Amino acid sequence: MRSIFVLAASVTVAQFAHAQSEDAQDSPPIDVALVLDTVEVSGLRPVPTGAVTGAVTVLDAEALDIRNASYLADELRQVPGLAVSRSGNVGGLTQVRIRGAEANHTLLLINGIEVSDPTTGESDFGLFGALPVDRIEVLRGEQSGLYGSDAIGGVIAVSAQSEGGAEGQVEYGSRNTFRGEGRYGFVLPNGGVLTFGATGYATDGFNISQSGDEDDSSDTGSLFALINTGLGEWELDGLVRAAQANVDTDPDADFDGLIEDGDRETESEQLTAGLRLRGLAFGVGHEFRLNTNTVQRENFADGAFTNESEGTRTKFSYSPSLDLTDNGDGLVLIGLIDYEDEEYTARDTAFGGLTNQDAGFETLGLALDTRYATGALDLSATVRFDENDGRFDDAVTGRIGAGYDTGDFGRLRASIGTGVKNPTFTELFGFFPGSFTGNPELEPEQSTSWEIGWSGELGGLALDLTYFDAQLEDEIFTAFNPDFTSTAQNRTGESERSGVEVAVRWAVSDRLSVSGQASFIDSSADDGADEIRVPDETASLSIDYRPDFKNGSRIGLAFDLVGEQEDFDFGAFPARRVTLDSYVLTSASAEYPLNERFSLTLRGENLFDEEAIDVFGFSSAGAGVFVGLKVR
Repeated sequence: MRSIFVLAASVTVAQFAHAQSEDAQDSPPIDVALVLDTVEVSGLRPVPTGAVTGAVTVLDAEALDIRNASYLADELRQVPGLAVSRSGNVGGLTQVRIRGAEANHTLLLINGIEVSDPTTGESDFGLFGALPVDRIEVLRGEQSGLYGSDAIGGVIAVSAQSEGGAEGQVEYGSRNTFRGEGRYGFVLPNGGVLTFGATGYATDGFNISQSGDEDDSSDTGSLFALINTGLGEWELDGLVRAAQANVDTDPDADFDGLIEDGDRETESEQLTAGLRLRGLAFGVGHEFRLNTNTVQRENFADGAFTNESEGTRTKFSYSPSLDLTDNGDGLVLIGLIDYEDEEYTARDTAFGGLTNQDAGFETLGLALDTRYATGALDLSATVRFDENDGRFDDAVTGRIGAGYDTGDFGRLRASIGTGVKNPTFTELFGFFPGSFTGNPELEPEQSTSWEIGWSGELGGLALDLTYFDAQLEDEIFTAFNPDFTSTAQNRTGESERSGVEVAVRWAVSDRLSVSGQASFIDSSADDGADEIRVPDETASLSIDYRPDFKNGSRIGLAFDLVGEQEDFDFGAFPARRVTLDSYVLTSASAEYPLNERFSLTLRGENLFDEEAIDVFGFSSAGAGVFVGLKVR
């Protein structure tokens, strides 16, 4: 009901604002397009927006400015079907689940490079603070046919562009929080751009435990370089990013399921690099990619090193394409040869080296992505074969979809796909003496889903509706033994996921735009119990207003609802289920230009000081206000 209220409120606010601002003319118009002309995440080549056959959401620069959030995960709250779980402080472990799937079923790409932690198999969004983002594309549903393992839930593709000139912002506010980011692009003689930049975020934080009075701080930072340039008839682009995060944490020292104040710290480092070369030769398109991603984590207790893990993923791919279209109609064929190598290490001193592990894994993937368009009809089909080097059974996955533009009655689409998720290093070989032991006999998880959707206009509103249904086989879960130890196992039955996603946008006037989303998701294991950390409903409302008293000024207001969700209290044996309360996060941002280059900014987070708990045992941050300066 609260989700329905949020959407109803968006319509009410829009109608009121429309009546107040009909004669506004001076400010630049708001770009009301839901997406740009092409979408990159939904194919091996960019797909025209009107030809996409799956559920895609695109957040452009204007949508991101409304929240102007410090961390990538908080921007994703406005995407249908997504849920965010943060363990304690910003910068701490932050997970994103798509359509009720697990966190390690979400594939995260930055400029086309897979950046998930090879050790845990998931992307810790706590590593991505103060990241200069120009665009986010989210493709929901099984996408292993395009991306292989790790994409059962969907794919999040983040883009940072290389542009000439300077851009950046600094900010300071509550909890002694500092945020800064900046980049400068050098225009090359051939018209290309080489960009260098840095980001930083630091806060004294708050007490993440529900007892004591010790604040837990965190800081993140990164250095990066981007290039986009021509090499004759070819185009080269690349990214190098080095990031670090230091986060204070607290232990559950008495094993009661609640954390207590304590001197614990996790230091994380990530190095990501990738190059892409593409061009046309002999009538065939060619694309070469070389990427590497390393994540290292070190844990400390009372200032002493306890353990560390490191995972490295290296990928090389070649993708030829043949475009047989004429004025947009016709056939496009795209192939892919994809080689991936993952290496893992784990070391400890706390247990005398008992948890030390070394392992590696190679995969060779072959895929074919096809698209056919004729008039109002769009068809797509993808098939992929992964040779898993004997570690697991070889996998065949794919997806087929269709879209039909009816004209006045909007566009219909439908698709069905399969996905696979190989067990992670932690699930296979993880070891914590007296508590958790990995299971090298685990089988990959497999999923099949279908969806139907409609997009169009109704009474001046741009609407997008989707229903999806998915079945997950061999789900990997943590099984608890009578002796208080645990291990990873495959479930014997099917886990079910289904839901409805609604997105709406209204360009009320040249000055005001209102958008919202609501998602209602049912996600259960094979025994019928709800999956943990999956809210039964999420919703958001975003308002973007451009006052006429000063060109370039902007006011943003956002409400993000997270419904009730279940979690485990691991302090009890067996672990008991608990229900976490729903909450609404209210955020606001404002920008006032001082001149053509500089603007004052004001931003507020959790303005009504709600208790927003995503993981049992942790507390949450209260209200925060931040003031800053932006350069463009």
